[in-house]
Amino acid sequence: MQFSVRLSLCLLGFVLVSLFPQPARGQVSSPRRFRAKILSPTKLNVSWKEPKGEFESYKVIYSTQPGGEQTEVQVSKKETKLLIEDFDPSKEYNFKIIAVSGKQQSKPLQAKHEAQRSGVEIVQSQRTQDSGVTQENNEISEAEDGFMCKTPAIADIVILVDGSWSIGRINFRLVRTFLENLVRAFSVEFDKTRIGLAQYSGDPRIEWHLNAHTTKEAVIDAVKNLPYKGGNTLTGLALTFILENSFKPESGSRPGVPKIGILITDGKSQDDVMPPAQSLKDAGIELFAIGVKNADENELKAIASPPEETHVYNVADFSVMSDIVEGLTKTVCDRVEKLDKQLKGGGEPAPPPSSVAPPRDLKTSEITARSFRVTWTHAPGQVEKYRVVYYPASGGQPDEKVVQGTENSVELNYLNSLTEYQVAVFAIYRSSASEALRGSATTLALPMVNDLELFDITHSTMRVRWKIAAGASGYMILYAPLTEGDPADEKEVKVEAEVNEVELEGLTPATEYTVTVYAMYGEEASDPMTSQQTTLPLTPARNLRFTDVDHSSARLTWDSSSRKIKAYRIMYVKTNGVQTNEVDVGRVTTWLLRNLTSLTEYTVGVFAIYDEGQAEAVTDSFTTKTVPDPLDLTSSDVSTNSFRVSWQHPASDVVMYRLIWTPTDGGDSEEVLVNGNINTYLIKGLSPAMEYEVLLTAVYTNEAESDEVILVESTVERTTTVATTTTTTEAPRFGVKNMRIDEETTFSIRVSWQPVDSRNVRHYRLNYISAKGDRAEETRTVPTGQNSLVLQPLLSDTEYKVAITPVYPDGEGPTASRMGRTRSRLTAARPDPLLHGGDELPGDNSEACNNADDESQWVEDLLKLHTARVRDVEILTGLDLYRSTNLTYISTLSLKTYLHTFESDD
Repeated sequence: MQFSVRLSLCLLGFVLVSLFPQPARGQVSSPRRFRAKILSPTKLNVSWKEPKGEFESYKVIYSTQPGGEQTEVQVSKKETKLLIEDFDPSKEYNFKIIAVSGKQQSKPLQAKHEAQRSGVEIVQSQRTQDSGVTQENNEISEAEDGFMCKTPAIADIVILVDGSWSIGRINFRLVRTFLENLVRAFSVEFDKTRIGLAQYSGDPRIEWHLNAHTTKEAVIDAVKNLPYKGGNTLTGLALTFILENSFKPESGSRPGVPKIGILITDGKSQDDVMPPAQSLKDAGIELFAIGVKNADENELKAIASPPEETHVYNVADFSVMSDIVEGLTKTVCDRVEKLDKQLKGGGEPAPPPSSVAPPRDLKTSEITARSFRVTWTHAPGQVEKYRVVYYPASGGQPDEKVVQGTENSVELNYLNSLTEYQVAVFAIYRSSASEALRGSATTLALPMVNDLELFDITHSTMRVRWKIAAGASGYMILYAPLTEGDPADEKEVKVEAEVNEVELEGLTPATEYTVTVYAMYGEEASDPMTSQQTTLPLTPARNLRFTDVDHSSARLTWDSSSRKIKAYRIMYVKTNGVQTNEVDVGRVTTWLLRNLTSLTEYTVGVFAIYDEGQAEAVTDSFTTKTVPDPLDLTSSDVSTNSFRVSWQHPASDVVMYRLIWTPTDGGDSEEVLVNGNINTYLIKGLSPAMEYEVLLTAVYTNEAESDEVILVESTVERTTTVATTTTTTEAPRFGVKNMRIDEETTFSIRVSWQPVDSRNVRHYRLNYISAKGDRAEETRTVPTGQNSLVLQPLLSDTEYKVAITPVYPDGEGPTASRMGRTRSRLTAARPDPLLHGGDELPGDNSEACNNADDESQWVEDLLKLHTARVRDVEILTGLDLYRSTNLTYISTLSLKTYLHTFESDD
């Protein structure tokens, strides 16, 4: 094979080489850097980067699977893209992009666009197949038409990047772009300008040394893959670190070469920067300081070398860093040239010495995946040895072989497969060395796997299948989450040659994984085939609902969604609160929450727990009810100076009862606290023939108090036995006057009256019952000084008979009664005719709502509310109101409950 030759000077001894890839003479280089992007459901845009060397046009061949249809398109040299306007996202597209020059064609750039990846920009895996073709890292990396430093002077440049948490991952990408543009401005080669980089936060680290990369392309690739470190901002420590580690001969720092340090930071350092910065300046290192966003400008000035006008840059945001690239690179370039002159005593860089004749006609042969032979024609004169220097064109440490001057061939071994190598052969004379005879060759590719497929995907597993590669001794599968996580997250599986399907286990749910398969040939690995898929999310619990809700507890019930659920976790919080409560309940699907606060809305989340982690929560909310009042307050054992009051406990979490009694005709009140497990108390020390009003309140665990329950009772008059016979005339008893029923709502009515003999009446007894008689009669006791009472809760749209009887010490007065009706819920929801100028509303109910569906939905909601209330009564009473009878919704709505859940429509 014939190779192109480029000559340059090299000194005897340690030889620095600068190798540039050249296409083989008579061969067309392949296009590079394929990218596919979906523009719409029917349009796919593919693009590539033009090949090196001469060519005339492109030929693009693509086929789809399933279907196998193949299309060939001719593309002009000026175009490096193709728009497919009949794109089908459900199909797989295979591309071959070929550069054409006359009758010659390059080896194809091959790529695959996976099916069903719409809306996502995808960089596909790609390869060239045969020898002699440059293999590129196919990523978008457009050249910038910016400033290029043309000075022949060279420099050692170390960039120090702040990688603290304050930068942020998104802004760090902008930092990478800035660094890439900075590197492009310089001639980066092993024997020209070298660029190293360190990243710092709490503890600095070397990302790469000055001698790690030998080409500009290699440094740019390293910049693109620069990981985000994260941590605190300790700039002073980092400056000391690069002085002690980066600017050292063993790290690639060269004597007699200008030294440049460039700092990029976004904040104020948490340690002292002045002594470390001065140490760098004293060592002859010129410092530039770039501040972004929150950087301290005074600190930047303290770090940078003078003058600050050219060495300090401070921008308001990461997005505008690109604006300072050209100015910075021009300044650095100018300073490198001046520093080079100073180091050389003020003169221009020394011209190269006169050259001697180099060898000729470099050829390669016997090319395999891991080796090739280099042959040349002898150089004239007395050649003592030939020195052959070679390294990957994409960057890397040079290797070399030395043969005797009588030899003109050498085999280069232990190479990487499918890799372009730069080769330079030097003729070594007794006191000098020739220029290099240069060329390049590309090793062959090891056969790789094809038709990689990821399928049967669950939340923790996926299966991998591929087509067997001929001659492979086995396969290696690497898989890892597609994140910037710890490299240790990558897992490896090795299988025998006859295996072409593997199940990957222990994956993280709802995570995109990249899976790479290598064909192994002993210890050697083929090029990889890569694909990506996302695991399914963990299935959450379903259908969360609430029952048995009272003032301090509620029962949660939910449905299980998978047999793989190991347990459930309940988290609940007051909707307007901040304190979250958490309880693990095992594998049960129902749980009673206790010790809740009354009349409070709670938001509840139920998490399903798997071996792989915790699923998303199913959430809902409910509101607890008001604390209940003591029940059935009654009196007994009445004497001249005492009587006993008794009641029923309203709930099990009553802490105490507050009992207050007061003479109704005036006087001091007395109060006593009764233990919560006691429901009776003997009130002593009373006056004879005295009426007392008794108030009873229940106090609960969370200090909530119920409404007061009222009882009126009188002590007995003291009697004296008299021997004579007396005649007693019974005092008259009067009934109430002007009894009225008004202020009707859907669940209450107000009863009022005018008393006629308040001094002699002990209290009033108020009885009410539905006109239908389908409910038990209710009784309320009203103190003497009160002349109205709101009856609630009542059934809506129901007629009630209300009776008031005054109770005297020696009997009862006449009873007054009246009929009243609660308002209809439907009627209450409709507009009031009085608000419409007295016009009557149409009889059609649909006129009262936006449409008939609104009213129907309202009735359904009301039915659900009453159903919930009746179920509360079932729990309190032990009755079975629904299951034993088939009630109509009218009957359901008429069921009486005692829970205060409605508010007045007014």
